[in-house]
Amino acid sequence: MTTGKRFSVAGVLFLAGLGISVALQQWGSRGVASAPGVEPGPQAAPAPPQRIVAIPPSAVEFLFALGAGGRVAAVGDWCRHPPEATRLPRIGGETNPGLERILALRPDLLIVQGKADKVEAFGREHGIRILHMNTDTLPTLRAGVRELGRLVGCAAEAERLAARIDLDLATVAHRVAGRPRPRVFLCMNHSPGTLRGLSTAHGASLLSGLLEIAGGHNVLGDVELAYPPVSKEELLRRAPEVILDLHPGEELSDEARRQLLADWQAMATVPAVRDGRIHILTDDTLLIPGPRVTHVARRLAEILHPEAGTE
Repeated sequence: MTTGKRFSVAGVLFLAGLGISVALQQWGSRGVASAPGVEPGPQAAPAPPQRIVAIPPSAVEFLFALGAGGRVAAVGDWCRHPPEATRLPRIGGETNPGLERILALRPDLLIVQGKADKVEAFGREHGIRILHMNTDTLPTLRAGVRELGRLVGCAAEAERLAARIDLDLATVAHRVAGRPRPRVFLCMNHSPGTLRGLSTAHGASLLSGLLEIAGGHNVLGDVELAYPPVSKEELLRRAPEVILDLHPGEELSDEARRQLLADWQAMATVPAVRDGRIHILTDDTLLIPGPRVTHVARRLAEILHPEAGTE
């Protein structure tokens, strides 16, 4: 079992990583002609989609949470939740969607993540509506779930879901309020058996936002790049008190975990290493900016402030 990061997967899920900005484009729409001198009447809003192909795992989870899971015709390769979704046809990933398979499913909505020129051209050619979901921050996640709800005819359900997410996150924040905030290094990647190739998540990312809610402080939250490389010298200078070594979705053996912990001994003077506060996390929710973001916040709070969970 490899101990290295599958960062290409992490990128798909996180860059997955974390709020939602939605822009809907309706390809193949046609204007309504009117007789000379007659003003055209208002056009009816499009009917809610009934056959949805959702490639991002977060989109799949949101659709099922909104009660629209029965209209999902297929999902992307990285879908792991909910269980009902894992039994649906798979049509590839963000970078390699099976366009012919998608066409055969006759979707009336195709949900993608980020820039997808090839898919956009495909949708335009075949008259398929495209919904872009760019997952970045908590504010855009809140706005995005509401927009998705309106699009699929579940506006009220989306309002309730957004409110529940806000309430759950507020509960976590209240539980750790007033406690010292440990300095945390979010390790997104490093090479197997070494500490080469270190990278992290910047302060505007969803994961960093959840870390702040959970009572921590991102030691590299001030960097400008979204997922910057990190030198060992910089990490020594920042001196994190806690290291979260992220391996989302990986099944690590006990031996693999021991090896990962041993890798960090090359930086024995870093407070987190010296004090044994290195946590290897494999929860797949870490890089899926969907309705389970509240689980991530609670998990981080349990790690950073275990005493708060007993109150």
